[in-house]
Amino acid sequence: MRFSGLLAVFVLWLFASEARAFDWEIQRIDGRDYVSVVKIAEFYNLPRDVVPSNRQVYLSRGGRSLTARADSRDFDINGVRYVLSFPVLERNGQLWVSRMDVGKTIEPAFRPENIGGLKPFSLVVLDPGHGGQDKGAASPYEFEKNFALDVARRVRNELQKAGLRVFMMRNNDSFVELQDRAALANAKQNCIFVSIHFNATDTNPDANGLEIYSITPRGSPSTEYDTLLVRDMVQEYGNANEVQSFALAHTIFHSLRGANLDMADRGVKRARFAVLRLTKMPAVLIEGGFLTNSGDAKRVASTDWRNQYAKAIARGILAYRKLVETNQAPPTMADYRNGTASVISAATPAPRPVNTPAPAPVNSINLRDLPQ
Repeated sequence: MRFSGLLAVFVLWLFASEARAFDWEIQRIDGRDYVSVVKIAEFYNLPRDVVPSNRQVYLSRGGRSLTARADSRDFDINGVRYVLSFPVLERNGQLWVSRMDVGKTIEPAFRPENIGGLKPFSLVVLDPGHGGQDKGAASPYEFEKNFALDVARRVRNELQKAGLRVFMMRNNDSFVELQDRAALANAKQNCIFVSIHFNATDTNPDANGLEIYSITPRGSPSTEYDTLLVRDMVQEYGNANEVQSFALAHTIFHSLRGANLDMADRGVKRARFAVLRLTKMPAVLIEGGFLTNSGDAKRVASTDWRNQYAKAIARGILAYRKLVETNQAPPTMADYRNGTASVISAATPAPRPVNTPAPAPVNSINLRDLPQ
């Protein structure tokens, strides 16, 4: 069946030992399909006595946790912030999440190992933002373009040590148009794309922290917008790999949050930046702190901090490589902080052939383009 409504939505099935479909009890609210947090808790084996306190729910069991807040797009999963496409609603004493968000964010965040279509890669395209006459944001210490290039070079060195090939979008103070960055990346084979930036704001000097972006799903508003726009219905090149890009963002961000970087969690977000829209491989864009915030800027200016930051990015990329090669769950923030994370297997199984899709997971949510 083909997409024929305002949103690309999904069918949720559970192939459990009872071999029956899971009853999600989907409710239509304000023209959109929603699933209750009670049902989400049941599906992921979290406590089901879900009673909102101060319009918020926190559930935890067996290393899994979630926090949902009424009228908010912020949704914490395993201690990491994710920004949903649509706000959580409160109706009749329950919290409700759009089923778009259950399929596109909550499921792949809880169980990235169940994502189908993950392909092995041998090349990482590193894209240091800005360059040349485009200086990017400014801090009291340096321009964004120089910090981005420095970090990208450090990430390259770490990845090469681990046996990955790296293509640098720029390796000096040169300027590359956004469309050309995408075109150069698209000319490569068996690769992923990681764009490295630093943040800034003209209005709020207190804004701080790390965030990462992958492509916005078709039919959803990007994180910076509250309502759907006409362009949100356009199928971009990047949407062909939107779930894979989300998995890449997920693995990198857990590595960043698990490192001792002393920066706030601004979350895993969605955007239609040119390098995410126009690229034809899994792609993410990282914003490594605010150069307009005194604390963040001071950290970014530290060579030691940038070295640790680059290592955390590389570690997240290696965690993604292990995920696509083994279908094993990648480390979480807690694993990194507890010292139990492993991103390189001593006996890594042979990767699947590049053109062979991942095996269909057993107990998974299957995404399909169905009409509303």
